[in-house]
Formats: sequence, C-alpha cells, structure tokens
Amino acid sequence: MCKKMITLPHHVSDYECMWNGIEDIYQLKSGEKLPDYFFFALAGYGDFAYIKQKIQQGDTYERTVHAAWNDGRTKKMYERLASIVGFQYKHIEGRTFHYTMKKAKEQINQGMPVVLGALDMYYLPYYPKFYEKIHIPIHYVLMVGYDEEANCVYVQDCGLEGEQVLSMDILEKALAIEKTGLSDKNAICLLTFDEQLKSVGEIATKALTQKAKSQLYPPVKFLGIPGMRKLAKEFQQLQNELTEEQYNQMITNILMFTGTVPCLPNAVLGSKEKDFVKHMAAREELAGVLRVIGKEYEIKEYEKAADYFIESGLYIQEMSDWFTAYLLQEKAACDSLGERVSELIYKIASIEEKAYISILK
Repeated sequence: MCKKMITLPHHVSDYECMWNGIEDIYQLKSGEKLPDYFFFALAGYGDFAYIKQKIQQGDTYERTVHAAWNDGRTKKMYERLASIVGFQYKHIEGRTFHYTMKKAKEQINQGMPVVLGALDMYYLPYYPKFYEKIHIPIHYVLMVGYDEEANCVYVQDCGLEGEQVLSMDILEKALAIEKTGLSDKNAICLLTFDEQLKSVGEIATKALTQKAKSQLYPPVKFLGIPGMRKLAKEFQQLQNELTEEQYNQMITNILMFTGTVPCLPNAVLGSKEKDFVKHMAAREELAGVLRVIGKEYEIKEYEKAADYFIESGLYIQEMSDWFTAYLLQEKAACDSLGERVSELIYKIASIEEKAYISILK
C-alpha cells in the first residue's frame, strides 16, 4: 500500500476555490506573496455578459435572459491567465472515478498537487453548514496527498487552514456531479509550472491590460461595457417581452450572481439572518487587488481605478436591493423597478468605463 504527501504552505481565502491551490503553488515556487483574490480578480472579476436565448421546448421556445457581472467559468479563467502566469493545465473529466484517481495519484507521485472539481459541498463533512444539507456542486479543492491503506486523500480547501481528510467513498460521491458549465463528473485538473515564473507586477499589468481591453472593446456588443449599456437600454422592455415567470427567474438569477459567491440574500430565502455575502459583484475584491498593486508599484491609475470600482460596487448593491424588494413584492419596487435599474446600470457602465480607461493609461 502506498502513501504520498506533498508539503505545501497554504493560505486561507474564501470564495476563490478554483484558484486557491494554484496561488499556493505559485507563492511557493516564486517566493512572492499574492494579494487576496489576486488570480480570480485578474481572470474573472468584472467580466460582464448580457445573454438572451431562445431554447426550444417541444413546439415552443423558452426565452431566457441573464446578466453576469463576473465570469466564474474555471476553464475560461485558466485559459486567460495560464500563459501570463506561466503554468500549463490539462482537464480530465467524464471518465470513471477509478481512472481519475489513477491519474491524480500519478501526478502526486511526481510531486505536483492536483485540482479536484467541480465537486459537491453536500458531501464535505468538514463544512457542517452544508454537509448533507445543501447541494453546491461548484467547489474545488487541491489534492496534496493520498493514503491507500487508509483509503483516503488529503486536500487543502480555500476556506480552512491545514489539510483535510476525505475518504475515497466520500470523494467519489462528491465528484459524481451532473454535467454543468463548469465540469463533468470526476473532474480533475493536472498542473505544471514553468521553471521561471512571471513576477506579481508583470502578471498584474499584463492581465489588467487584457481585462480592460476586453471590457472596453469586446468582440460582440453583449459583452463588457457595451453589454451593460445594451442591458440598461433594454431592461425596461424586458418585463413586457417575458412572461412573469421568465421575468422573475431573470431577476433571481441576476441577483444571485451579484453575490461575491452565487447566492440569494437571506430575505429572499425567508430568513431574517444577516447576510454574510455582499452583493456588490466582487467589486470590493477587484478594487483591493488594484489598490495593493497600485501602491506596491506606484501606479496611481490603478488606485484611481480601485476607487471607481468601489463606487460601481455600491451601485450594484443598490440594484441588488431593488431586486430583493421586487422579489419580496414591495410595491415601490414593483412599480418602478425597470426605470430605477436601468438608471443604475447606465451609471455602473459609465463608472467602470472610467476605471478601465484609467488602467490603460
């Protein structure tokens, strides 16, 4: 029976599970310390998309409308950042659990940790809030070891210090998710890193320039700043174009994805508990990265952009509050939602346009 363990310094950083382990590896190999939420902010925060679809359901078409204020698609984020940072990746998914673990163990034996996921937090016993209570099949952990005699793996999780132990039986259940936009079942990601990694400053300037250009000058008009303005222009008409059920679903989805992690405010769920997740679409986290890099490398334009993102985040929170009031059927919100939200989105677009222009100066 074989046992293998990789020693890897681990930092806790909630809500960036797909990046947490990669950041740990980068920090060890480069010797540099990363700002909180660094890779997630560079690869996904602030990336806007306004999507309208007609999906055929038998003889009819189901209309869906969604607006995403960040891009949390793991594969797309890795694609954007890998060459800038200096790592390579290979996704394995949809195979048997036995095959997946065989490949993961081979990687561990070579001294390199493995990203596991997406997996379902419902099966993670070290999260009592979710364990056997809530299905959340969008989580990732970093596998740093295994013990065949004990029939378990050792993982590092973004929300907890140290290593956690998962039995193979539990891990098999957690990885057996239905196929989503993130991954298929039994998904892992194998990583390799260049001998010479890019510095924090070089990564930040290249990635932020890439982000700013993609949001100011997207290839299609439903992305970035043009996408925001398109949504603002069309928002008031959507209530007339969609059925009540479709409209309410749109509001619910947009509201959910303004959370730092996708979730609805407690009030919408019928709870009086205080929300622990802000609905500013992670603009505080993006601003935090810009501020740290701006001060460290004396780039005043980044600090100015950080101020703009804090301002836009407050407007996103105000928009989220209107959505919450609407879903709670408060009369003022029901009567004026379209007008108020349209105004807010125009403001958000103008402010974030200034932020990205500042980044490019």
